[in-house]
Amino acid sequence: MVKRTDLVVPADLIAGLQIPPLAITDGAADPEWVEVPLSQWRFVKLRPLQRLPLDARSARSVRRAIRLAPWSLPAALVSLTAWWVYFHTDASLSLPGFLMALGAALSIHILALVQSHGMPKRLPYRTRFGELRIPDVPVEVAQQWVARNPGVTATDEPAPRPHSRRFYVRWSTGLLTASILLVVVLANNGREDSILFWMLVPTLIVVGITAALKIQSPRKIDGVRTWPPVNVDRRTR
Repeated sequence: MVKRTDLVVPADLIAGLQIPPLAITDGAADPEWVEVPLSQWRFVKLRPLQRLPLDARSARSVRRAIRLAPWSLPAALVSLTAWWVYFHTDASLSLPGFLMALGAALSIHILALVQSHGMPKRLPYRTRFGELRIPDVPVEVAQQWVARNPGVTATDEPAPRPHSRRFYVRWSTGLLTASILLVVVLANNGREDSILFWMLVPTLIVVGITAALKIQSPRKIDGVRTWPPVNVDRRTR
């Protein structure tokens, strides 16, 4: 098994990186250079991009994901529209209406599967501090990055949360409060509300709990290794 580590590139070093010609995915010496998205927001043309060396399979997958990214939002809107029509018209009483809504929902999942097929499990991304973090890099490749780029570090420490603790506190509190208020309103408004509103309640609860679980910083693992040693000021920002 290939031993792997994460590379951390300070924001001020990204533009001048000296990248060794070895695939960051498997260490291959004949990589393909690809503009890799640094954001996992799939609903738009993925930006920013960073040119990185990948193995051939991962390179094809990343290029395919970038081509399909602009279609994610239209597909989601079509699916939501189909389900709205299904629940709010006579289509819910017919088999063709059900098949239309089911097909719209399946199209989203199929698009997501095609877009993610063959992609590395963890893609490079920018942290909230502006650093470039490249996960799961073979140690031999990471050593060359560190040697060529003073200031770049390799670490086994858990990645920081994408957002601050305050962000997760606010969102978890807001979402859980909204779910409670929605239940109270639906139970006491004296109307027969759409099932979509009731389906929204568990969604708000699940997302709120998920946000609450992220309030605490990732637990540090005993014995983790960072090399070269990181400047104290940078680690405590």
